[in-house]
Amino acid sequence: MPQRHLPCAGARIQFPTSRKAGHVERSEPRSDSFDGILAAFQESLAYTFQDPSLLTLALSVLRPPLTPEAAAARQRLEFLGDAAWGLAVAEAVFQIWPQATAGDLTRFRSSWCSTPGLAQIARQIGFPAPEGPGPPLPSEWLLAELPAASSREESKGERPGPSDRVLAELLEAVLGAMVEDGGLDAVRALARRLITQHRIATAPPVDPKSALQMLVQARYGTLPSYRLLGRRGPPHQPIFRVVVRVNGEGIEVQTEAEGSTRQAAEQAAARLALERLNEGAP
Repeated sequence: MPQRHLPCAGARIQFPTSRKAGHVERSEPRSDSFDGILAAFQESLAYTFQDPSLLTLALSVLRPPLTPEAAAARQRLEFLGDAAWGLAVAEAVFQIWPQATAGDLTRFRSSWCSTPGLAQIARQIGFPAPEGPGPPLPSEWLLAELPAASSREESKGERPGPSDRVLAELLEAVLGAMVEDGGLDAVRALARRLITQHRIATAPPVDPKSALQMLVQARYGTLPSYRLLGRRGPPHQPIFRVVVRVNGEGIEVQTEAEGSTRQAAEQAAARLALERLNEGAP
C-alpha cells in the first residue's frame, strides 16, 4: 500500500512490511524512540498497521504543534473512531449477552463509549504515557493537555496524568486509523476481545446479579445459581442467607452473603462472587 504524505510535523516513520496486518509478533519495542512508541501502541492493540502513517497521524497530538491541516485530519479520525467504536461495542454486547435487556445493553454501551470509559480502556490496554502503565514517552514528546494536580497528588508529590478527555480522544483517533487501515472488522475484533476478556475496568452501572450473569455467561458459557440457605431473626426483621455458585469449565466459585430480603442477600453474594472472579479466582 502506498505511503500517505501527512501534513504533520516531524519525520516520517518507516515500518517493516513483512508482518501481516492484524497480527503482532511479541517483541520488546524500543521505548526510547518514536518508532518504538508506535510499535508499543500496535502491540497494545494486537494490531499491525499496513499504513503506519495513519497511526502517526492519530498520535500526532502527543507532539505539538500541529499544522491546521494535520489537526483537521486527526479530528476526522476521531469522528470515525467514535462512530466505529460505538457500533463495535453495541454489536459485541448484543452477541455476547443474549439474555441482557435492552436497558442493560444500553448501559454497557454507554459505559464503554463515554469519555471516562474510553480513557479507562486506553489505560487498561497500556497506551504509553509519560507516567503510569506502558513504556515512557521520549522526553521530546509532550501532552497536549494536563489537568491540574489534585491536592492529594500534590501532597504525594505525584505528577498528574493525562486527562480523561485527552486519552479518550487519543483512543478515538487510533480507532479511526484502524478503520481506515483495516476496515471496521479491525475495531470489531478489538471490542470483542476486550469485552470478552473483561479487561475493561469501567464497570457498567448495573446491579451485581446482572453483572455477574453477563460476566459468567461471556467467560464460561454458563449461568450462576442461587440457593436460600436459611432465614433467621424475628418476623418483622428477618435475615436471609444465600449462596451463589458459579460452575463451569475450569471455574468453581461459591460465595455466601446475608441481607434483610432474599433479593438483597442474592445481590450481596453476587457482589462477592464478582470480586472473586475479578481477582482471578480459579
